Amino acid sequence: MITFKPIIIPNNKRQDGTYPVKIRVYFNGKSRRLATTLVCESKDLTRSLKIKNPDILKKANNIILEMRKHTDDLTFSELEKRDVDWVVNKIKDGMRGENFSLDFFEWSERYLKTKKDSTKRAYIRALNALERFLGERVLDINDINKMMLLEFMEFVDEEPKLHYNHVTKEWEKTEKKRVAKAASSLFIMKLQHIFNAAKDRYNDEDSDQIRIPKSPFDTIKKVFPSGGFGQKPLDRKIIQRMIVAQTDDPSVRLALDAFIVSFALMGVNLGDLYYATPFKGNRWIYHRLKVTERREDGAEMRVDIPPQLESYIKRLQEGGDGQWWLPELHRIGAKKHTCNEKLNDYLRRWQNKAGVEDFTFNAARHTWATIARNELGFDLALVNDCLVHKDELQIARVYAPIDWEKINEVNKKVIESFVWW
Repeated sequence: MITFKPIIIPNNKRQDGTYPVKIRVYFNGKSRRLATTLVCESKDLTRSLKIKNPDILKKANNIILEMRKHTDDLTFSELEKRDVDWVVNKIKDGMRGENFSLDFFEWSERYLKTKKDSTKRAYIRALNALERFLGERVLDINDINKMMLLEFMEFVDEEPKLHYNHVTKEWEKTEKKRVAKAASSLFIMKLQHIFNAAKDRYNDEDSDQIRIPKSPFDTIKKVFPSGGFGQKPLDRKIIQRMIVAQTDDPSVRLALDAFIVSFALMGVNLGDLYYATPFKGNRWIYHRLKVTERREDGAEMRVDIPPQLESYIKRLQEGGDGQWWLPELHRIGAKKHTCNEKLNDYLRRWQNKAGVEDFTFNAARHTWATIARNELGFDLALVNDCLVHKDELQIARVYAPIDWEKINEVNKKVIESFVWW
């Protein structure tokens, strides 16, 4: 007699904390397990890992009913000389031709629950762009093909750029087209991550169940500018104009101050400025958040505060209670990403009035690096130390620790190449 039962394997817990549901097939004293598309969270299980969620149990029983369709017609004489592996292959062969369906957007929401908030936004932007392209938020994963992806990339490249209006709380189109094709490539890359995660989740090569056989993203050519995604370095004339810019708009003033502070502190990321706490002396010691866990030294950075920044920093410190080094950044955004969006909006006001190219806050970092390396001729390894990149020279650090005086000398030369007063 062939029996079926939905089970959870204790040591099959996934990184996101869920458990895949298997169907145990028992025949002639032996059992095998077949994968399903079902998944349980801890709340769906008893302490002994028995499924207690009635909806999941119902879906599992429906799968068992489908499996039985391929075994119920087997006669005793057919089974007499067979084993459980033959039975399992019989079920697989019968079910292999059945259609598998998965809504890409629904799967994406589940996938993003495993991501940190700091990395979710790029995925969300890609999914929102895909929704605008489709005109709806429904897409069967089987309908994703190369032609659709190429048309989507063309749509993104031609689509007017969007910016968030903090007054209306809505995304609005601007008259500008995207500067580079990096956006479409970035979106494709994020969607590919989601697609491949679905393949890893629903394909089971060990049991020969390949529910998502296609790989339409693999042959899509992606364009990634050397300066980053749409963040090419600015002409130094633009930086000079920002340094001496005068404005009656307090929001634009704040954005210009924050940008110049970032630039003149070796292109420090906004996140590091946002979470910086007050310190004594003239040297700021911090750990670069983006790569802290990927460096043996915790991505430590020691940067001297140049006297040229005194007035810029003073304005960013107004109204603080001592919790943050630059409290004005927290005044405009309760979270870092909100602060980033507002700063980019304020920068855009200045760009439109000044008649300069479109850029975002991150351009400060790329521009500083370009000036240090290409204009002033500093060694690439030294510039990388200034930027606190992921450390590829960890072993060498034991014998040649970072020279902070040399690093700050690089920054001094970059700053002195501009007119401040």
